[in-house]
Amino acid sequence: MGKMIKCNVCGNEIAKNAKVCPSCGAKNRNLASVRVAIIVVLVLTFIALIGIIASSDEESVYENTVQTVSGIDSLYSGDCGIEASASMNESIIGLPELQVSVKNVTDKDIKAVKFYAVPVDVYGEELTGWTTQDYLYTDDTITAGGTTSITYQFIEDRVKNVKLYVYSVYFADGSEWGNKDATKDVILKNGRLIEVN
Repeated sequence: MGKMIKCNVCGNEIAKNAKVCPSCGAKNRNLASVRVAIIVVLVLTFIALIGIIASSDEESVYENTVQTVSGIDSLYSGDCGIEASASMNESIIGLPELQVSVKNVTDKDIKAVKFYAVPVDVYGEELTGWTTQDYLYTDDTITAGGTTSITYQFIEDRVKNVKLYVYSVYFADGSEWGNKDATKDVILKNGRLIEVN
């Protein structure tokens, strides 16, 4: 015979695994507690399994990232195909203005050039916020051996200078030096710094 317990409602003895008390018909709360405990254990086990699977996915993402770093470096190897110089000026309405001169030093046309500007204030500290412009580009064709001049107006009047990087040069034949979708970290590590006067 199974272990006996007292009914929580009427106090009569009932079997521990009985669903209801035969005397009063009340549900056996002890059995309900066991069911809740089993459900809690199953849920916790499920959560632990998800955590294990997620951590193994993170490791594979990390491994893939490590493997692609050398691929990123190769995108930025060699000559970028341009010579560039830049200067900070003030526009006619008194806002900072960046003028960039770009010379195509290759034998093929350039369709687009992307720059990344790190705007700094008078103290040389980086300015961040929605009013600062970081990603700059031109999609004016620069013919082989040709030169173009580009002007970028800043709307943030605290910009006194920029650290300017070229991070993508897209050629008419479909080839690219760099990566047009590069992140800031990749650009700052691999992009070519252009001196700004």
